[in-house]
Amino acid sequence: MIYCRKITTLTSFNIILRITAMRFRFLTLALFCFTFSFSQQAKIDSLYQIIKTTKNDSTKVAVYNQLVWKYLFSDKNKAKELIDISEKVALASNEKFGYNSLLGIKGIYYDVNGNSDSAKYFFEKSLEYSKKHHFLVHEEHTLTNLGMYNWNQGNFEKALQYYFESIKVNQKIPEEKKGNLDANYNNIGLIYQEMHLFDKAITYHLKALELRKKRKYISAQIHSYNNLGICYKELDQMQKAKASFEESIVLANQINPGNEYYIAIEGLASIEYKEGNYKKALDLFLQSLHRPKEIPLNSKEKVHLYSNLAAVYVNIKQPKEAIRYGELCLSELELSSENKEYEVEVYKSLAEAYYLIGNIEKGSFYNAEFYKKTTEKFKEESAKSFQELEVKYETEKKEKDLAQEKVKVAERELRIKNKNNLLLISGFVILNILLISWLFLSQQKFKNKQLQKEKELSEALLKIESNNRLQEQRLAISRDLHDNVGAQLTFIISSIDSLKMFLTNGEEKVVQKLSNISQFTKETITELRDTIWAMNKDEILVEDFKTRISNFIEQAKVSLQGISFEFTCHLPKETSFNSKDGMNIYRIIQESVNNAIKHAKATKIEVVVSKVNQQIEVIVKDNGNGFDIENSSFGNGLNSIKKRALESNCELKIDSNSSGTTVSLVY
Repeated sequence: MIYCRKITTLTSFNIILRITAMRFRFLTLALFCFTFSFSQQAKIDSLYQIIKTTKNDSTKVAVYNQLVWKYLFSDKNKAKELIDISEKVALASNEKFGYNSLLGIKGIYYDVNGNSDSAKYFFEKSLEYSKKHHFLVHEEHTLTNLGMYNWNQGNFEKALQYYFESIKVNQKIPEEKKGNLDANYNNIGLIYQEMHLFDKAITYHLKALELRKKRKYISAQIHSYNNLGICYKELDQMQKAKASFEESIVLANQINPGNEYYIAIEGLASIEYKEGNYKKALDLFLQSLHRPKEIPLNSKEKVHLYSNLAAVYVNIKQPKEAIRYGELCLSELELSSENKEYEVEVYKSLAEAYYLIGNIEKGSFYNAEFYKKTTEKFKEESAKSFQELEVKYETEKKEKDLAQEKVKVAERELRIKNKNNLLLISGFVILNILLISWLFLSQQKFKNKQLQKEKELSEALLKIESNNRLQEQRLAISRDLHDNVGAQLTFIISSIDSLKMFLTNGEEKVVQKLSNISQFTKETITELRDTIWAMNKDEILVEDFKTRISNFIEQAKVSLQGISFEFTCHLPKETSFNSKDGMNIYRIIQESVNNAIKHAKATKIEVVVSKVNQQIEVIVKDNGNGFDIENSSFGNGLNSIKKRALESNCELKIDSNSSGTTVSLVY
C-alpha cells in the first residue's frame, strides 16, 4: 500500500503546484495497493458479496484490505473495525502476503489520524516483514511509504534515502509486477524543490517525464511540465520555464482542462510579470481568475490572484483597478489566517495605487501597514532563527553534560588503573570547555548579525519614508505651479488678446508688441509644463524623452518654413535618466535648435541621440553661417548650455564656422 497525505506547504505559486502534485500521487499510487486489483469504482456491497462467497482466505484478506481503503479517509471507526477483522483472518490462516499489505495500511491509518509514532512503527514493521519473507513488491511500496512519511515530517534526507532504496528494489522486481517509477522520480524532484536544489529537482522531473511519455499518461505529463516550469523559473531560466508551462497548456487542452491548466497559466503570468510584460501577465492572471465554475478557486488561490492583479494594475498605471483587487484580497484574507504571507505585497500595491490617484492619506495608511508587516515578518524570521539556535545550544549543552559525566566516571576508573592517564582526561575536559566557548561566541556573533540586519532594515524604512515625503512635496509644488502660475500666465495671454481687439490699425506697433508678449508668455507656459513634467518623475524613460524632443521639433516644423529638420534616437529601451539630467539634456537640445533657427539662418538642422561606448552622445548640427563663440551677441544662451552640461557632469564641445555649427554632448 502506498499513500499520500497533506504535507508542509511551500510559498506563493509553489504552494498550489505542490498540493496539486500530492493529489495526483494519491490517485496514481493507490492503484498498487494489493496483489488482487479491484476496480476503484466497485461498490462496497459487491466487495462484501465476494467475502461471503469466497472460501479463499487470501482473497478475503485482500478484499478486507480494499474495504479498509474505501473507509480510510471518510470513516475512521469503520476502517479500524475492518483492519482488526482482516488482521484476525490473516493471522488465523497464516496469510503472510495479505498480512504484509495490512501492516502498511495500518501505518497509513495511524498517520492519517495524526498518530505519527504508531504510523512509523507499522511502516518499519511492514518493511522488516517484507524483507524477511522476500516480498519485493511490498518492500518497494513500504520504502515509498516511509519516504512519504519522512517527507511529511520534514526529514528530507531520510525521505530521499527511502525513495532511492525503493527504486533499487523496483529494479529487482519482474517486469509484469513492477510499480510505476515515475511517481518516485516525481516525488524525489519535489523534495529537491523544497530544499531549493532546483538543478537536482530538474534531473528527476525529467526522468519522471520521460517515463510518463512512454506510458502516454497525459495527465501525469502535465504535472511534470508544471514542476519543471517552477524549477526553471527559480533558476532564472525563463525561456525554458515558459516552454514547460506552454507544453503543459497544450497537453491540458488535449484532455478536459482542469486545475493544472490554470496552474500553468499562472506560471506563465508570473514569468511575464517578472520580465516586465505587464499587459501579457494581466491577460493571463485574468484568464485564471475567470475560469469555469466547475473548476472553483479556493481561498488561497483567490488571495494569490487578487494580490498579483493589484501589483500588475499598479505597474500599468491603472490604480483604481489595483485598489479594487487589493481590497478584494484583504477581504479574502480576513476569512482565513493561513494566507497571511500575501499581506505585505498587497499593502505595498494599495499604498502605491492610492498615491497614484492622489489620496495621500490612504496611501500613507497602507504604506505604514506595509512597513509594519515587513518588520513583523522580519522579526518572526529572526525569532525562528533564534529559537533554532537555542534548541541547538540546549541539545549540545545536554550532550556536553553527559560527556562531562562520562569523563568523571572515566577519571575514577583511570585513577584506579593508572594515574598517568590524568593528562589525557584533562585534555578532554579542556576540549569541551573550548567547544562551549566556541558555541557561546557563535551565538553572540549570530545575535550581532541579527541586530545589524534590524538596523539596516530600520535605515531602509527611514529612507523609503523620506522618499515618500519628498514625493509628496514635489507633487504639492507641481500642483501649485500648474494651478497658480499656469493659470495666471493663461490669464495674461487672454488679457493681451482682448486688448489687441480694441486697438486701431494705426497702432500696429503696439499690436506687434502685445503679440510678442503673448508669444513669450505661451513659451513660458510650455517651459513651465516641461518643468512640471520633469518634477513629477523620479526618472525619465527613453521613450518619454524621445516623445518630448519629437514634439518640440514637430512644433518647430509647423511654425517655420524653409527649414529641414531631422531627428534620430538610437538608445536601448531600458535607457533612463534621472529627472534633473533628463531635463538638462532636453533644454540643451532646445537651446541649440533655437540658436540655429534664430541666429544662424540655417536651412537644415539635425539632432542625433545615440549610445557610444556605454555613454549617451547628443549631436545638434546645422548648416548656418556660424558665429564667433567668444564674442557672440547671444552669449547668455551658450552660458545656459554650459551651465546645464556642468550640472549633469556632461562633456560639452561647440564647433562653429562659416559652414555651420555643431554642438556635441557626452553624458
